Amino acid sequence: MSLPPVALFQQALRVATPAVVYDYPGITATVRRMQDDIAPIPGAQLNFAVKACHTPDVLAHLAGLGLGGDTASVGELELATSAGFQEITATGPAFSAADFTLFRAVGVTVDLDSVAQIEAYGRAHPGTDAGLRVRIPLPEKLEMHSTFGRNSRFGVNATDHRVHEAFARHGLRLTRLHLHTGQTSPEKLLYKVAYTLHMAAKFPHLHTIDVGGGFFHLYLHRGRARAALRRTARMVEEWQTEHGRPIALRFEPGGGVLAPHGYLFTEVRSVEEHHEYYGTRVVTVDSSAWNLAPWHKPTVLAADPAAGSGPPRPGLIAGNTLYENDFFGTDIHGKVDRGMTFPPCRPGDRLVITASGAYTLTNSRRFNRIPAPAEYAFDGTGSLRELPGAPFA
Repeated sequence: MSLPPVALFQQALRVATPAVVYDYPGITATVRRMQDDIAPIPGAQLNFAVKACHTPDVLAHLAGLGLGGDTASVGELELATSAGFQEITATGPAFSAADFTLFRAVGVTVDLDSVAQIEAYGRAHPGTDAGLRVRIPLPEKLEMHSTFGRNSRFGVNATDHRVHEAFARHGLRLTRLHLHTGQTSPEKLLYKVAYTLHMAAKFPHLHTIDVGGGFFHLYLHRGRARAALRRTARMVEEWQTEHGRPIALRFEPGGGVLAPHGYLFTEVRSVEEHHEYYGTRVVTVDSSAWNLAPWHKPTVLAADPAAGSGPPRPGLIAGNTLYENDFFGTDIHGKVDRGMTFPPCRPGDRLVITASGAYTLTNSRRFNRIPAPAEYAFDGTGSLRELPGAPFA
């Protein structure tokens, strides 16, 4: 990622809080690096996971960078179409017959998630192309708390005879495989590519494999990520030579593209210097982790360094709702993390909560009827531009 310029913070001091500011030059730089890294792979493309952001202007910016869009509902399909994504895919746990018709009307091939979905789609649209979401049984050494292999509730087992019988019964042509195993790594990526290329050899109409996202862990070390992607390119080239037909890979980052380039600016409302139970200070702000970001791990900074003094020290950032566990920076089980450090602050100061560019607004609740933050774009010149929110379908 690219660090944001000071001008973004200076301009954000002039807008009301809470506010999420997207760093468009930073987004562009990250996308271009990822595109460069996958370029050696024949036919490879980035498809943004639209579930990570529903803000039309942000989606249009991503579409303008050449990304496709993966959607999980007809509401997201409407957003992706309006944004101008040239390639749109669809993957959801359960679509209705009417949903299938809407996707087909705009030329989108749906990735089916279960035998029941194959049957429903096949009855409505026999003899057509269809994709399939598959569950990947990761080896135990590749499993971790943030991966979903055998334990995923999404997708089908590729060896399930009912899947193949349903495809045959309705005359469906399998053209896409789609998988997502949570956070990935160079080793997981290579395993998934090898696994699905082996599957692809069995299906003569199959032309695309979407290996999912999980780019946070993939890019923990960019050199290792690039080495795995070069190895992926060789695997695809060897497969194409052996089988005499092309096959294309899709990568589907969401948070990996946007999260680092969104900043939540929030005002301090109260400070309790020492909470007798938590054993540390508790700072309550004018936004809410529970309403916006219940499971991400931010860094907290002073929005205006001149407003605070002294080194960062431990504390908790609490959201402004009457929910007991409304704290920023909890672990994946919602437990309070006592290890957060941030600058000294007092009521009226502004803090910046990083890693807020993805899932923040698409996860949003209205608990206690606290309004969602306003959204702004920073384009590197001029003032911040306020963005209209997504129409709720």
